[in-house]
This record gives sequence, C-alpha cells and structure tokens, in this order.
Amino acid sequence: MKILPKILAIGAAAFMACAAASLPAQASVEYEEPRNEAQRITLIDQLIDDKEWREALKHIAIALKENPHNAQLKFKRAVVYTRMGDRPTAKRLFREFIDRYPEVVEPYNNLAAIYASEGNLEAARDLLTQAVTINPNFALGFENLGDLALEGKRPDKRAALRYYEKALSLTPKDRRLTRKVENFKKQLQK
Repeated sequence: MKILPKILAIGAAAFMACAAASLPAQASVEYEEPRNEAQRITLIDQLIDDKEWREALKHIAIALKENPHNAQLKFKRAVVYTRMGDRPTAKRLFREFIDRYPEVVEPYNNLAAIYASEGNLEAARDLLTQAVTINPNFALGFENLGDLALEGKRPDKRAALRYYEKALSLTPKDRRLTRKVENFKKQLQK
C-alpha cells in the first residue's frame, strides 16, 4: 500500500523520530545506564534511532514500571512493535492507547496505517475520520484521508483534493504539501 510508510513515518514523528528497519540480532553499541526518567527516554529514543528494538523495549518496560501512566512511553512501545513487524501486538497496544487516551490523535493515525497495509481501507478511513473529528486541526489526518480516497476500487480524486486542501489550509507553510496539492490540481485538469 502506497500510504503506509508515510502514515507511519509522519505519524510517529509527532511523538518521536523512528525509522523502519529489520530487527537486529543484538545491540551493537554500549549505552550508559540512565540515572532518571528523562535520561531513560533519551536512551530509548537513541535505541529506536539505532533500530535496537529489543533494547528499546527493555528500557520502555523499565520506565513504564517506574511510571505506568506515561503516555509517551506507551506510544513508543506500540511504534516499536510496528517497526518489528508484530502487527497484532502493535494493533492491540494502539487500541489500548486510544481507549485510555482518546483525545490523542496520533495513535489513530498509526493504527489506520496498519489497517491500510492489511487492505482494510474502511477501518483505516474510520480511524482517520475519528482523529480529525477529535482534532479538526490534525493536518496529517486530512492528508492521509486524501491518500485513502485515492485507494481501492473507486478512487475519488475530488474528495482527495478536498482533504489535501484542508490539510494545506492547516499547514500553509508546508512546502511538500503545497507541491503535492499543486501537482494534484494539474493532474485533475488533464
């Protein structure tokens, strides 16, 4: 599915910077043991950047034991499982996150990406619609709804353009999105 990498990459960037890659066999770098929660979160981010998924999960578990209500860590854990390719666990964790923190829209976006990658466009669309209803300023949600409008048996280019224009109205300085909308308008005029 074309939209999966963008939805996951951009959605996760709202909480952290992550890159997709395969699971390494073992940690290749030594990391200093953190002295407090802030240092542990910094270490977790570094482990994620280094694609050291198992080590990241280990430190997330330690941090969640110390602070079980840390939403950022719960989100990171779900993203790591997504990166590892464990979709069932990632879906469960994103669903739990949404149930606990329904006002946070990024997990809806990430869960939508998983459903879209599985071909369940309706579930993905429903999640993104919920996200933009909760936060009408969620530009990424509108852009991803535009991408979804172009998928499936009957792509709706007009709906896609409306979603893209809404996203651009929320982020008018986004050059990439500006080019995307301009190029899409040109394609529609042909």
